[in-house]
Amino acid sequence: MTPTSTASGHQMPTLGDYPLRIADTEDRFHGNRLVYLAWENHLMYAAPLCLPLPPSLPFGALVRDVLPEVYGEHPEFEQIDWQRTLWFDSGRRFRPDFGKSLDAHGLGHKSLIRFVTPALTGIRRQLAPGRLAF
Repeated sequence: MTPTSTASGHQMPTLGDYPLRIADTEDRFHGNRLVYLAWENHLMYAAPLCLPLPPSLPFGALVRDVLPEVYGEHPEFEQIDWQRTLWFDSGRRFRPDFGKSLDAHGLGHKSLIRFVTPALTGIRRQLAPGRLAF
């Protein structure tokens, strides 16, 4: 790939004579950032979910308001002990401060927030006869 200058002077990568236009930069999301969320070992959600979230969103609001909307249908969700949950930012372990914003945690555009819930294994765990968690 070779870089090409745009009219505004920005460098844009190209593949031969075909310019690659990045269409999901942060400036295109009206003050929000794309944030990926993944609940480890819970394959009812086969891939990380991607949401546009404001950088000023407190981490506590993410847990209290956002996560129930996207993961609340899972049969184990109500059992999560948020104080014991392990958090990762694109592979790096961190301990969130529920009063600080996503931005204050260094969670930028396209960050991947993974969380592990000890004792809730999800995968193939039988909840009751004939009822499985994924």
